[in-house]
Amino acid sequence: MKILCLHGRGSNNEIFQTQTASLRSHLDDFTFDFVQGTEPHTEGNWSAYTTQFSHLPQYTYYNPLVPTSIRDAELRLLELIEEEGGFDGVLGYSGGAAFAAQTIIRHSLTDAAEPLFRFAIFINGGTPLKVFDLDKEEIAEGAEASPELERELQSTFLRPSNLRARKGDNRAEAEAAIASRKKEIAAATTGRLADGRSFLTDGEFGVTRYEGRLDGALIEVPTLHVRCLAEDNPDLGLNLLELCDPAVVREHYHPFGHDFPGGQDEMRKIAQAIADLAASA
Repeated sequence: MKILCLHGRGSNNEIFQTQTASLRSHLDDFTFDFVQGTEPHTEGNWSAYTTQFSHLPQYTYYNPLVPTSIRDAELRLLELIEEEGGFDGVLGYSGGAAFAAQTIIRHSLTDAAEPLFRFAIFINGGTPLKVFDLDKEEIAEGAEASPELERELQSTFLRPSNLRARKGDNRAEAEAAIASRKKEIAAATTGRLADGRSFLTDGEFGVTRYEGRLDGALIEVPTLHVRCLAEDNPDLGLNLLELCDPAVVREHYHPFGHDFPGGQDEMRKIAQAIADLAASA
């Protein structure tokens, strides 16, 4: 079994290989190919893995403030999968799970004869983003801005921990990236679709979140959702679950919040769940 691996936002292959080392040790019949993001991460640190372990630069797969960056990243990943070929499944953590889901959805909307993967494993999966042509969506009248989305952008990208260079980073490069992010947020325009969803736009393309209650089940292949039931933010697991075909959904719950699950016993259970998912696909 050949598995494509996508790390979380603000991470790198070294970190994700360490996070999954124990899990992979229980899956002898699987091979794992790691794809690293190329967009520099400027939003601070997430966990002990990023603050204490890796001194290498951290990345994400796209700039979430730029719709074309998201679209182009999905297209590049589709090209890589076609070139490499032979992937049975995908394993994504957090933002990497969202990116995997976005790419699966984009592929499915091209009327492809075959699914992109036979199965998918989402660990603490983020909600996938939807990029759209602004002139092809119905915009809510009288809703030119989305105050809640603007507050989310401010709290996510402009909190103090996100506005200082990370220890070990090239200070000049980090400060330039932070300055660029501030300009992007200042230039960002928000709005609301007729279905109630907030969106961010560059004037030509928009980006919003997929939502199960509006979009239905867009991922039809068997999926395993490894998540924490105590997590109260639906954008960290639940919303992605609701975008998947309930007839072929499996779940495994862990007690580690949004952190990557840990412990040998937990890893054995998750590995068994992955093996069972692969056998069913």
